[in-house]
Amino acid sequence: MTNPDDDRDLVNFMRQHSPEVPPASPDLSQKILQQVETSIQPLPRRSRWLVPPMIAAGLVAAFVSYRALVPAKPSEAELATLQTFIESNWQGTVNEYPESDVWHFTNLNSD
Repeated sequence: MTNPDDDRDLVNFMRQHSPEVPPASPDLSQKILQQVETSIQPLPRRSRWLVPPMIAAGLVAAFVSYRALVPAKPSEAELATLQTFIESNWQGTVNEYPESDVWHFTNLNSD
């Protein structure tokens, strides 16, 4: 981070050399609103018929993607494999010194 004291020269330079701000036009907001009103155009007639099919297509896509992303029920074999995996890993977490490469090379004796 920069020190705020380092920026004082820059701030003073900018104050001395900044141009005068021109006065705002009194009817500026009115001009802006008129430009916004003229730029807003209604939907063309030929595009209006596309809105309901696009909504329907979006709903169908949402339903299909929801059905595709819901996982299927696991089979009995998959459940048995998962249970074996959890049991074998659980034994590693409750043992005092799990079987891993780190523990093989570490001297755990305080002698």
